[in-house]
Amino acid sequence: MNQSLTSPQTNKRWVMVGMVSLAIAINYLDRVNFGVATPTLMETFNLTAPQMGILMSAFFWSYTLMMLPAGALLNRFGPKPVMFGSVFGWGLMTMLTGLANSFASFFALRIGLGLTEAPGFPASARVVSVWVPIKERTFASACFDCCARLGSAFAPPIVAWIILHHGWQASFVITGGIAIVFSFIWLFVYKEPDDHPTVSESELAYIRQDEVLTEEGEIQVKPIPMHKLFLYPVIAKVTIAYGLYLYVWTVFNTWMPAYLVQGRGLSLTAMGFAAMYPYICAVVCELLGGKVFDAWYAKGASVTTLRRTGMATGLLGSAIFIFLCMQATTATMAIVCLCCFMGIFAFGASNVWAIPSDIAPYGQAGGVGGIYNFVGNFGALFAPMVTGFFVGSKYGYNGAFMVCVIVAIIAAALFYFNSYERLEPKESDLVA
Repeated sequence: MNQSLTSPQTNKRWVMVGMVSLAIAINYLDRVNFGVATPTLMETFNLTAPQMGILMSAFFWSYTLMMLPAGALLNRFGPKPVMFGSVFGWGLMTMLTGLANSFASFFALRIGLGLTEAPGFPASARVVSVWVPIKERTFASACFDCCARLGSAFAPPIVAWIILHHGWQASFVITGGIAIVFSFIWLFVYKEPDDHPTVSESELAYIRQDEVLTEEGEIQVKPIPMHKLFLYPVIAKVTIAYGLYLYVWTVFNTWMPAYLVQGRGLSLTAMGFAAMYPYICAVVCELLGGKVFDAWYAKGASVTTLRRTGMATGLLGSAIFIFLCMQATTATMAIVCLCCFMGIFAFGASNVWAIPSDIAPYGQAGGVGGIYNFVGNFGALFAPMVTGFFVGSKYGYNGAFMVCVIVAIIAAALFYFNSYERLEPKESDLVA
């Protein structure tokens, strides 16, 4: 076998994976801080649970609507300028949240945060699709996706500490400032493979080993117009499944701090650390899943087998542990169940953001990722509001969690009964 296909002389691809991973960690630090501050904001501004549900969902309204424009921008301009504008923008929106003083002002800034954060995941999938070969793609995708859990893990204790010592406003100013600083680091560091000044020829051959080359030695590109991607059954099914997946993730990502305080009686300080443990389990298990599924691919498993098995296992396991959390009689038992839920959920989810890279024509993972996130985030959009309705009703948190159990089972079935090979464009859909 060609030596360049087994041991490239440089490893710049992992620098780029590290950059998008750090971006997503900061993304979630800025996104989750609102959930951590929820009990404080409810008390300070006399906001009700349904109102908080609306504020949490407002982020996803604009976030979802921005997905298609974000995908189109990524296809046209690439991830370097788009990610810079995104990170700078969400940092600014987060800092301005520290000035909010009413339901209306919080609502407007949550809308702004959603608009600016939208390119994050599609851009990350786009980076992985051109920098990482298939045999390393599950782990690479797990790296940036698990950083959503990493940001969620460290946000609770950090934000809780800032709130207790410096007030809730400072938590938004500080975390937003981190994003603005990183946006300039991204602008300086990120390069496309062909433009990177120090990437070796052997690494370029390594990352392109799965691609079809033209007679001139260039990668064969078969783009599909974004509006026609909706008509491919594979994409329709997987985007709906992703929406249900995101419903489950968003319920816990937005409401878990409040659940631990209101539903399990923890103090703000105790909640800050208790909410960290499930996310730490998620980070470890998602990276483990990336290694396990890449190793399975190396032994001959198809991409479709990996994605089906991983996503179905993660979601069915989640349903079991969410149900057990509902039965827990103590806060400790509930936290253990949440750790198990997050662990198996993340283990399977090591596959979830490899999917756009798998099925997209070369260079179009940003566009496919935009559609994936556009349709998928309707689940995230409704999750906080539906949960807020149940929390404020006689059914409480257990009612909200039972909805998650049902949704997780349906999502597992949709992910399992689908194919994940690269889309072959129809002749009528090819762009000249």
